[in-house]
Amino acid sequence: MPRPAFSVRRAVATDVERLADVHIQCWQETYRGILSDAFLAAADREGRLALWRHLLDRPDPAEAWVACDGDTVVGFAGIRSVPAPESPEGDPLPESGPLELWGLYLLASHQGLGVGGQLLGTALGTQAASLWVAAGNSRAIGFYRRFGFEPDGAEDTLADWEDLPEIRMVRPVQPAA
Repeated sequence: MPRPAFSVRRAVATDVERLADVHIQCWQETYRGILSDAFLAAADREGRLALWRHLLDRPDPAEAWVACDGDTVVGFAGIRSVPAPESPEGDPLPESGPLELWGLYLLASHQGLGVGGQLLGTALGTQAASLWVAAGNSRAIGFYRRFGFEPDGAEDTLADWEDLPEIRMVRPVQPAA
């Protein structure tokens, strides 16, 4: 059987509608069992549309990428520049750099096929970076570990997300392949 035609490209304004839908579906798949069914059912499509329009429908669009199966968007990743993270003790962590992966989501139907790694590699390359991940999402934590990320001890709680605990993971510059 031929391998599906997966690709990763920069997100563009015409992706907004599909990104909003994929974002919500990914949340519902990813956080089932971590957040309540009521919370997940209340995911606001209009809010996701507004976010993606803000990110992409402007002269200087955000750094975001989409993973596609043929012509169908099945996931996304986004990065931004942030101050270099500090350790929980307040010491700078310059090895993790100023890039933050603010989101990487892939439909469950496309996980385990190498698409997530392709998406992460396109978004970050070998650059040092940090990210926040739900503390209870062991699958995502394992995925990020395979790409050089490790928890650095920083923790936070997302009050608007039913007090969801999250941890920060960081990685230094990665060796070239």
